[in-house]
Amino acid sequence: MAKLISLQSSDVSTADDPCPVSVVIPLYNEQNILRENVEKLAGYFDAVVGHGRWYFLFVENGSTDSTPALADAVAAKRPPSRVIHLTNPNYGEALKAGLRGTTTKWVYIVDIEQWDFPFIAWSWKNRNSYDALIASKRADFTICHQHFYRRLLSCGLNGLLQVFTQFTGTDTHGPKLLNRLSLQSIIAACELDRGQYDTELVLRAVRAQKRIIEAPSEYHELRPNRNWMVKKIFWNLWALVRLTRIMKNVPHEGLARYYRVAREDVLAEAEALRQSQLETRRV
Repeated sequence: MAKLISLQSSDVSTADDPCPVSVVIPLYNEQNILRENVEKLAGYFDAVVGHGRWYFLFVENGSTDSTPALADAVAAKRPPSRVIHLTNPNYGEALKAGLRGTTTKWVYIVDIEQWDFPFIAWSWKNRNSYDALIASKRADFTICHQHFYRRLLSCGLNGLLQVFTQFTGTDTHGPKLLNRLSLQSIIAACELDRGQYDTELVLRAVRAQKRIIEAPSEYHELRPNRNWMVKKIFWNLWALVRLTRIMKNVPHEGLARYYRVAREDVLAEAEALRQSQLETRRV
């Protein structure tokens, strides 16, 4: 089994922090899956982080169904969870509002319909060695179950990022665990919105020599695409032009600190957590 890279960390333990992590989840027309998926996620975060040591920060952005009211009700049942309401649908603005609206040191970014439980366990265990831990659906194609056209779009976009922005990773859009305090100035500096906000965030973090690690995550298509492919291609190309212009003014501060692990490392951490829970139940 590949061995995790051990880095000297100056982070102070979060053992004395009553609520060290928030879970930022953008929401748009999610009435059919919101309650059920929140319960699943809550149970897992209770197991990984600890009951009462984390909270949800939902960012509802322009939903036209009952998502706003449902989000308020769900958050009210899990204090200090709360909801930020935005007027217009915009995934990047939702992420930006969530990251700027939370006060915890650690922030998970997940989608309500797409997450990877082993990644959550592995990233929390290894959080003190890195500034950003990123789940990549493209790092191991044996567990990536995208539709062909979505995979083609992802590969094309990542290739363009490598050519025009010198990005060395495989994915910028997956779930993440971020050290908000370390990345605070970068979060404030990001300019883009929609699907490229987190791409800009990752690129700026790489150039600032932040410690970043990428891990393969399992990915399944769980719902139809909300936008036509032609429209998505146009949006991404225009965003790439803007991103390239922005990154020209963001210098590399030194050697990149970008690390990778294998899926087996991630699964080992999840299995260790499961065994620990079984032992606790026996006691």
